[in-house]
Amino acid sequence: MLMKFKHFVLLLSLFSCSTTLEFIPEPEYTLHYSRYKKASWEEVEILQERPEKSFQILGEVVLRNQNEASWDDVKSYLKKAMWERKMDGVWIVSRKKHSVEALSFQTMDARGHTTHAYEYQDQVPIFRGYAFRYKQGN
Repeated sequence: MLMKFKHFVLLLSLFSCSTTLEFIPEPEYTLHYSRYKKASWEEVEILQERPEKSFQILGEVVLRNQNEASWDDVKSYLKKAMWERKMDGVWIVSRKKHSVEALSFQTMDARGHTTHAYEYQDQVPIFRGYAFRYKQGN
């Protein structure tokens, strides 16, 4: 029984894992930006340090790498998402692992008392950063 349950948990984790992106726009953000010059998503910049050119932050980005994809896959995903929003780049300010409750399973008897309980916690890498556009003249 325990072995079947472990296989179920493994199967469930394979199908439920993904990389999710949360974009929290600033009030000044608009998708319509006539001066956008990036021809493809590959031109979007992912920076670990503050950009050297003058820029305007137009949103916060929170990326959860639930399937622990490689950094190259995460960068590609992030670049594509920012290109769709007409951003010049993302300045990554933190990379941390957070504990999340991945699965909780509990059985009860007829009186409502817990008979078996299983809880699985996992560490999910979370990237936080700022989406930006360069100011005019840059």
